[in-house]
Amino acid sequence: MMLTGMRIALVGPQAPPAGGMANQTAQLAALLRAEGARVELLAVNTPLLPPWLARVRYLRAALRLPVFLWRLWRASRTVDLFHVMANSGWSWHLQGAPALWIASLCGKPVLLNYRGGEAAAFFARHRRLVDASLRRAGAIAVPSRFLQEIFEQCGHAAHIVPNVIDLHRFTPANGERDNQGPVILVARHLQALYDNASAVRAFAIVREAFPAARLVLAGDGPERAALESLANSLNVAEAVLFAGHVANHAMPALYQASTIVLNPSLADNMPISVLEALACGVPVVSTNVGGVPALLQHGVTGLLVSPGDAPAMAQAMLALLREPQQARRLAANGLAHAARFDWQHVGPQLAVLYRRILAAPRPSGYARLVAHWLFPLHEKLKRHDSVRLLRRMERSQWWSAGQLERWRLARLRRLLRHAGAHVPYYGALFQRLGFDPRQVHDLADLARLPLLRKRDISTAREAFKSDRAVGLRPFSTGGSSGEPLLFFLGRRRISHDIAAKWRATRWWGVDIGEREVVLWGSPIELHAQDRLRRLRDWLLRSTLLPAFAMSPGKVDGFIKRLLELRPRMLFGYPSALCRIASQAGAQGVPLDGLGVKVAFVTSERLYDEQRAQIASAFGCPVANGYGGRDAGFIAHECPHGGMHITAEDIIVEIVDAAGQPLPAGSLGEIVVTHLATRDYPFIRYATGDIGALGTAPCACGRGLPLLQKIEGRSTDFLTATDGTVMHGLALVYILRELPQVRSFKIVQESLLRTRVLLVCLPALDAPTRAVIVAGFQARLGAQVAVDIDEVDEIAAEASGKYRYVISKIT
Repeated sequence: MMLTGMRIALVGPQAPPAGGMANQTAQLAALLRAEGARVELLAVNTPLLPPWLARVRYLRAALRLPVFLWRLWRASRTVDLFHVMANSGWSWHLQGAPALWIASLCGKPVLLNYRGGEAAAFFARHRRLVDASLRRAGAIAVPSRFLQEIFEQCGHAAHIVPNVIDLHRFTPANGERDNQGPVILVARHLQALYDNASAVRAFAIVREAFPAARLVLAGDGPERAALESLANSLNVAEAVLFAGHVANHAMPALYQASTIVLNPSLADNMPISVLEALACGVPVVSTNVGGVPALLQHGVTGLLVSPGDAPAMAQAMLALLREPQQARRLAANGLAHAARFDWQHVGPQLAVLYRRILAAPRPSGYARLVAHWLFPLHEKLKRHDSVRLLRRMERSQWWSAGQLERWRLARLRRLLRHAGAHVPYYGALFQRLGFDPRQVHDLADLARLPLLRKRDISTAREAFKSDRAVGLRPFSTGGSSGEPLLFFLGRRRISHDIAAKWRATRWWGVDIGEREVVLWGSPIELHAQDRLRRLRDWLLRSTLLPAFAMSPGKVDGFIKRLLELRPRMLFGYPSALCRIASQAGAQGVPLDGLGVKVAFVTSERLYDEQRAQIASAFGCPVANGYGGRDAGFIAHECPHGGMHITAEDIIVEIVDAAGQPLPAGSLGEIVVTHLATRDYPFIRYATGDIGALGTAPCACGRGLPLLQKIEGRSTDFLTATDGTVMHGLALVYILRELPQVRSFKIVQESLLRTRVLLVCLPALDAPTRAVIVAGFQARLGAQVAVDIDEVDEIAAEASGKYRYVISKIT
C-alpha cells in the first residue's frame, strides 16, 4: 500500500467508553502501523481531567478543548497528514471542526472520516458553519452510500471507505451453540438514539413463544435505569442481562454465543456491531434507518424492520427462531458479505486518498499569499467569479456520474431557455425547428439541434449576443484551423475557464504563485504586455517568453533565463519546449535539475516522442491540455494519464459526418456545448478536431469523463532566411486578423519563396495584399517572395486531413 514512513496524526476517540468509533480508531491505528506508517494517536476525549470533573458534561468539553488544540498544533509540526474521525453534534463543533482548521492553518492536508448517522439533520441545522469547515478537508471519506448521498446533496464530494472488520478475530463459533435457549444480543450504548427500549419490548414478545430466551444488552449509558424499570414492568427482568461496557477484545465471544443480533437504532450509518455480527456468522435483525439498507439486503443478508416497531422486531426474530434454515441462509450470506470489509479490501482505498491529499499543492509562503490573496483580489477587481468556481469544481470533480449528469442537465436546460428567450440567433433557430427547451429531458436531446460551425458565427456575429449579456469582450481564434473566427465572451465564461485551468494546475501539485515560464506566441499576449500586466506577471511570478522567433540565439537566451528563474512549472507549445530541449541537449546544458514539477503543453497535438523528449530534458511529467478561446477549456490530463473533460461546464459529443452522436470509443468530430456561455452561446459547436470519448473511468477516481483520443491539428515550424525557426502561428496570426479571409493554407516552398492560398469574401484589395506581404517578409526575411493566390476552395490532403502550414525546408 506504500504507507511505509508516512507520518499520520489520527484524531479520534479512545476507549473508554468502548464505542464503535473508538474501536475503529484504535484498530485503524494498529493496521496503519502494521503497514509501516508512523501514527500519532490524538484522543479527542483525553483523560487528563480528574474523575469528578470529567463527569460534568459541558465543563468537561470546555476544559478539554485547549489541551486538544495544543496537541493538534504540536502534531502539525511533525506529521505529513491528519486523519480526522468525525461525528455530528457537539462532537463536530468541539473536535472535528477544530482539527480541520488547525491542520489547514498549519498547511497540512486532512482526510476527514465522517461517520455521523444523524448527518442530514445536523447539516440542515448548521449548514453554513459546517460548510466553512468542510472546505478545509483535502478529501472526505464516509463508510456508506447513505452518507455519500447526504454530502452530495450539500455539494460536497465524499468517497466511500467502509469500516474495517478484523476477520481474524471476528469469526463464526466453533461447534454448536449451547441449547439453553436462544440468546438475543443488542450491542449498542444505552442511549435514547439506539432505542434499547423497543428491543426490550420486542424481547418480551419473543419470550412468550420461547420462555428460555435471554436478552443481553452489551453497553452502558444514561438509559440503563429506565430500561431496568421497563424490564421489571414487562416481567422479563430475570432474562435480561445488562452486561455494561464490554471490551472490544471480548466482543467476538459475545457474538459467537448469540443466536440473533438485534440493532434497534433510530438513526444509523454503518453500525460496527452489525458488521461484527455478520463476520461471526450470526443472523441480524435491524431497523431500516440511515445507511443500514445499503449495508443489509432485506431477506438476503438480514431482516429489516421499521424503527420503533417492537412487534415487527419480535416477528422478525421469531421467524428466524422458528425457521432455522432461513437463519442459516442469512448467516451464510452475511458471512460472505462481511469479507468486503477486511483490511485487504479497505486499506488500498484509504491509501489512494492519503496519496491524493499529499499530492495536492503545498506551495511556499509567497505562493500561498498569491493563491489565497493576491490572485483572488486580482480576479475580484476584474469582476471574475473564478475563486468561488474553483472551490466548487474541486468538490464536483469527485461527484458520482449520476450527480454530475443531473448537474449538467439542469445547467443545459437553463442555457437553452435563456438562448431561446434572449439570443436572436437561437430564438429564430428554435422557432424554425419547433424546438422547445422545456422538452429537454436528457443530454442526448441536444442532438435535435444542428451543429454550429465557424461560418455560422461569422455570418451572424451580432445575433449571438444575449440581450442580457454582461461584460462582453471581443476575442478571436488563432486561425490554425484555416478559419479564423471573431466572437465575444462574457465575464461568466472567462471565470469558468480560469477556474477550470486553475483546478487542472493544482492536480499536479503546483498552484498560482509558483514560479512559471510561459512559452507562448500569440500577438494578443505579446502585444498586451503593458506596464500594468508586467507588474501583475511579476507579482504572480509568471515570465512570458515569445515562442514565435526561435533562432538559435533566441533559444540560447531562453535556456539562460530558465537556468536563472528555475521555474516550478512550464507552459507552452510542445514544439517550442522540444526546440529548447534539443538545443540544450546538443550543447550539453542539463535542464533536469531546475526543479520543474510539471510541463503543461497545449495548442498543438502532443506526440509521444515529444512527451518523452520534454520529460527527459526537464526531468518532469508532461501534462497535456486541450481547448481554445472559442470552445473553452475542454479537457486536461491528470497525473494518472486520464484526459478529463471539464464536464461541469462542457458537454462533449463525438459525431459522425451527418452530425449524429457516436458511442464512446468511436472516432469522430469533437463537438462542444459550453454551459457558461449564455452571454454569447456556443451550443453544439464543431471544433473541427477529431477524437473519441473514453470507455473506462480514470484510475485517479475523479468522476469527470475522459477524452480517449484527440487527433487535433498540428502546425509546422517555419524557417526564416537568417536561420530563425518560428512557430507556424507567427504567420497564421497575420491572416486571421483580416475579416475577409475565410480559410487559408501557407506553404513554405523554400527559404526564398512562400505561397499563400486564400479563400476571401470579398476579394482582397491591393493595400490588404501589401499588408500580408509585409507581415510575412517581416518574419521570414525581406528578400522572400510571397505569392498570394485567391481560390474558391482549399482541398484536403490525400489522407483527408487538412494541413494549414506546411514547410518543405528540412
